[in-house]
Amino acid sequence: MYLVTGADGFIASHLCEKLSSFVAYDEPFETDKLEKQLELPKAVFHLGAISSTTECDTQELARLNILSSCELLEWCVKHSIPFVYASSASVYGLGSNGFGEDTPLTPMNYYAISKASFDMFASQKMKDHPNAKIFGLRYFNVYGANESHKGDMASPIYKFTNQAKETGEIRVFEGSDNYVRDFISVDDVVDITFAAKDFEKSGIYNVGTGNPRSFLDVANIISGYTGAKVIEIPFPPHLVGKYQAFTKSDNTKLLNMCDHTFLTLEEGIARYVSGLVKG
Repeated sequence: MYLVTGADGFIASHLCEKLSSFVAYDEPFETDKLEKQLELPKAVFHLGAISSTTECDTQELARLNILSSCELLEWCVKHSIPFVYASSASVYGLGSNGFGEDTPLTPMNYYAISKASFDMFASQKMKDHPNAKIFGLRYFNVYGANESHKGDMASPIYKFTNQAKETGEIRVFEGSDNYVRDFISVDDVVDITFAAKDFEKSGIYNVGTGNPRSFLDVANIISGYTGAKVIEIPFPPHLVGKYQAFTKSDNTKLLNMCDHTFLTLEEGIARYVSGLVKG
């Protein structure tokens, strides 16, 4: 049996489909009661958190994304349970220091600060408990089915596909060819997340393809599948300076732990578009 937090969320819901047996468990984490109610899990997949990058309630971010996570990690270390948790590429900010796991972090918003803070706590635990199994996964720009509940946080693949379906047009910001992201299919993310529990070495790992593509590329690929027209619209002034212009995962460390072949953007979008358009 596995324990999963955030089981109704985007990535976790896909992961749960892969697991033979799991228990959904969410905050408040009353770990003293947990071990009395359930058998100890084979591993904990901690994917529950406030995931909005525009969240400004710092108290809730601290409580849910840091303090509750610390409590659950402490419990896993105590019982020698592998702990796999969701971090985020947002900790790299604009990427001025690069995108390697050991580069200095430059989070741009409160959400990213909460993720970077827990990464630091987890890293210290790895040093204090060298035999513990702790795996932080810094997800890059994940897309796939079941994104509808994410609202503004949904991927451009989701947004563009729905625009194409509903209006026959795909609206991209001016200059979208200069906005380049490391888009990764949720199918790849789930396979890596499940495999992480068996990695030989604790650590924080980037989870991205290492092959970034522009927003305009995304729009043109979806246009090719749907026949929708790509049109440019003005870039919103309130987003200037608040948008990651470039992300590229250095996944060398990850691929030293697992042998994984990523879907290309074309392959991933083909899967995605066929499901949404038919739906």
